[in-house]
Amino acid sequence: MYFEWKEEYEMGVEVVDRQHKKLLSIGRKLMTLIRTTDIIENFEEIKLIMNELRLYTIEHFSREEQFMKENGYPDLTSHAMEHEFLRKKLKQIYKLEQPDHETIIRLIAFVSDWISGHILITDMKIRNHLLQARKA
Repeated sequence: MYFEWKEEYEMGVEVVDRQHKKLLSIGRKLMTLIRTTDIIENFEEIKLIMNELRLYTIEHFSREEQFMKENGYPDLTSHAMEHEFLRKKLKQIYKLEQPDHETIIRLIAFVSDWISGHILITDMKIRNHLLQARKA
């Protein structure tokens, strides 16, 4: 299922985990709407939730980048570039004018997969950095 929280997403940093859960919650709300209503008839509501996801992503990424900076994360630049990629993609999706059902499903699936993969791979590098710093 898209936008579902999994234990393996746990970073052990309460504020970051809470933000990740909220991102997934907004995405799940969007996916539920898309699966249970007519996309054409409810496109404005879908766009509102897409914008909520876009805005919260911007907020979360800014906070996460600040957290990485404060904790001396060495790969901040590369990580921030990944964030910028999704920011741009969400902006493109938000600007779509009345796309068809198939396009919306594919785009939302892409966003869900990107977020999940980013948390599991890229964000876990932050976790590993923090664990190494605590050992030192």
